[in-house]
Amino acid sequence: KASEKGYKITEANTRMEELERRVRSLLNKICPDNLGVIVERLAEIDLYKADELDFVIRIIFGKALAEPHYCETYADMCFALKSRYPEFPPENEGDKPATVTRVLLNTCQNEFENLPSTFEATAEEIATIESQALDLEMKRRKDKMLANMKFIGHLFLRQLLAVK
Repeated sequence: KASEKGYKITEANTRMEELERRVRSLLNKICPDNLGVIVERLAEIDLYKADELDFVIRIIFGKALAEPHYCETYADMCFALKSRYPEFPPENEGDKPATVTRVLLNTCQNEFENLPSTFEATAEEIATIESQALDLEMKRRKDKMLANMKFIGHLFLRQLLAVK
């Protein structure tokens, strides 16, 4: 008998929830050996708006940073999806259309700009967080930055990012 407070699978209530579930479900199965199958299944997900493309790319980016040992696989996946996902017209006159490459570039830039400028703990963090937890947090920040650099490097090698 299931407990009252136990986890219960619920239906996705919004389009974005459904999109997130489908994308995360596929990304949880990724490895270099099944990349082709995962790309095919991701390409089968219909995207109707630029916001949905942005959402999917941010999920992929987040997974790549969380699993740096698969950065190369995620970069290969982005390269394959570049020709599979649609291009969305610009929302405002003078803007560029939303493509996988453009959204990737914007996501990379946002992530890079949001990196901490230092990996030293602030005085406030030292005062409020115990030593072991603080060390863990500093390691997490450093690992995320290194994963970000690694993923951006792999995207660059696949010519998905331009030199600025």
